[in-house]
Amino acid sequence: MKTVMIALAAAMALSTGAGAAQAQSIDKDGMTGPEVSAWLQKGGYKAELTKDGSGDPMINSAAEGQTFKIYFYDCNDAKRCKALQFSAGFDLKTPLALEKANTWNRKNRYLKVYLDDDGDPYVQYDVNVNAGRTISGLDDDFGVWTGMIGDFTKFIDW
Repeated sequence: MKTVMIALAAAMALSTGAGAAQAQSIDKDGMTGPEVSAWLQKGGYKAELTKDGSGDPMINSAAEGQTFKIYFYDCNDAKRCKALQFSAGFDLKTPLALEKANTWNRKNRYLKVYLDDDGDPYVQYDVNVNAGRTISGLDDDFGVWTGMIGDFTKFIDW
């Protein structure tokens, strides 16, 4: 019985963070462009920090052989933003059929595709980076993005 109590106490300590490394928290108001850029570069990815037409941060990057942009949303005056959107577009020689885009959307939960006026597909993945989020959670989201971007390029024979 004593062994069970010790094991239970150890498990409770680990689950509450005692004795374990604490995950690096993201600021409650989100992330800045330089913070996201540094996070990408630390992971070995390119990160060209620019601005969008509204003056909000924007990053050009690449993964899985595909270039993509990171758009920042819900930014405050200090340019600390609560949401990111990973986005990639594909200029196809032949337009992607709407039925094929709908098939992707029906079968895939996170990465959604839409078609522009020329039938070229764009994929997007939105991430909240505020309210208790951690860098390890952002790493996980980025893993979903990079994995699914690879799946999508195969899906469209890119």
